[in-house]
Amino acid sequence: MAAVQQNFSKMISGQLRNKANEFLNSRKHANNLADILQMFEVETDNYTPLLLTIEVIFTELLKRGDLVQEIVPLKPAEQSPEAEYTRWLRECYETALARILACVMKGRTNSRLQALVTASKLLQVEGKHPLEQSSGYYFPSFRLKNIFTVLLDSDMSMSAPLARFQEFTEYKDVQQYGLKVLSTLAYRKSPTTVYMQNYLELLDKLLISEIATETKTKNNKGGDDHEEEFKVLCGTNAKVPFPYNPGVCRRYANRCWSFACQWPLCSEPRTHRRALLLLVERLMPLLSKPHLATDMLCDSLDAGGPISMLALQGVLELVRRHNVDYPDMYDRLYAMFEPEMFATRYKRRLMHLADIFLSSTHLPESLVAAFAKRLSRLALVACPEDAVGLLQLIANLLLRHPALKRMICYEDTPAIMSSDPYVMEETCAARAGALGSSLWEVAALRRHAAPALSAALAAVLAAADPRPEPFNLSSGDANQMFDAELKKRFKTIEMNFIRPQGMTAPSGERLMQYWELMA
Repeated sequence: MAAVQQNFSKMISGQLRNKANEFLNSRKHANNLADILQMFEVETDNYTPLLLTIEVIFTELLKRGDLVQEIVPLKPAEQSPEAEYTRWLRECYETALARILACVMKGRTNSRLQALVTASKLLQVEGKHPLEQSSGYYFPSFRLKNIFTVLLDSDMSMSAPLARFQEFTEYKDVQQYGLKVLSTLAYRKSPTTVYMQNYLELLDKLLISEIATETKTKNNKGGDDHEEEFKVLCGTNAKVPFPYNPGVCRRYANRCWSFACQWPLCSEPRTHRRALLLLVERLMPLLSKPHLATDMLCDSLDAGGPISMLALQGVLELVRRHNVDYPDMYDRLYAMFEPEMFATRYKRRLMHLADIFLSSTHLPESLVAAFAKRLSRLALVACPEDAVGLLQLIANLLLRHPALKRMICYEDTPAIMSSDPYVMEETCAARAGALGSSLWEVAALRRHAAPALSAALAAVLAAADPRPEPFNLSSGDANQMFDAELKKRFKTIEMNFIRPQGMTAPSGERLMQYWELMA
């Protein structure tokens, strides 16, 4: 069945290609364009051949200038056959664009993605070959507004089309005009949940390279050649350079976020997470008044779970750079380290942020000891890659606070296990009783099977001879551990726990009963 459909699709594509070539080569086949546009009403599922054909036709017409219509003020429209044909082509072009955008919301997934790419490429060609004469840099922002309207007003999630649209948001003109257009579409009194998710995802795609551009511009303040490195979608042969302005992008980004803050972003967990990711990873360096996000971040920090881990990064930014005081900050951070954290995708982010929060050497020993003890207790129940991160964080704490080395259990040091004064259930770090305890959990992990875990343990146990620099907890994951194990070479591989004494199974082996059943 799939082969029949593929052959039918190839046949349709060949017919459309022939019709397009006939239309472009001779005006006597002008009705071919009307026939192709009519096929949008017949096809109900796979629009890809039609979309590619329309893209080829109007790309060639725009490059030729066949759609350019001369308009003289205070002069009636010309009624010649040439002018009538141009007006008809313009009408067909508008009809084609409307049907292309309609395909973004229906049909197969690959057809929806192709519709978005076709609309974006026609926008690019129209920007390079305008329908009207322009003296400055021309960008058809009204076409981009139509694309955004379709992406936002859909009743379903547009994650797949927006992910494909990201290849166009890397261009600076799309980024600047896109933020301007999005700020005009953001005003909604009661948007749906799907609208808010699509809006936040689109804003995230438009800001994905803005922070890097801000840093690059600051580093090149003395030079004048950094503008040449900007990629633009509708640029021509550099006759009219694009006037990219990071300040304009920042202003429109603030406006887009100010509209979004008026929505019930915290009403649905998925929308809440998307808003926090956008805020802490993209918008915080761009906001003109970051302290206005304090209420949202503090409320999110009290929500618990992954939402609290995301809000922690924003609170850290406010505390470090904007002098915002948050009461009981370390107790909140201490309470986040629970076994449930290993089930979230933000666990590595939490360890990295905790390493930053605990980087000061002037923190009380009781506080740092409580964190070290809690981390070591969690390392007992964590998987190897998570346990490595926890042990690396413990090693960093011991390097910054040498007085806590007395908690390490060496070979000749008795471990406190049966009468451990530490209270794991205590949520206040100062009352956990960690100073009277030891890191016997670290000693218990000495014979762990994972080699990477053994290396992390060595760093903790060798606190007397510390590393010149602490561990970097912002990198490293399970994939790196797996790749490192694959590169190792072993001379012998153990296949049994007990060395066999012969070819027969030992007496009492449970495997024998299954062998008898099979025989």
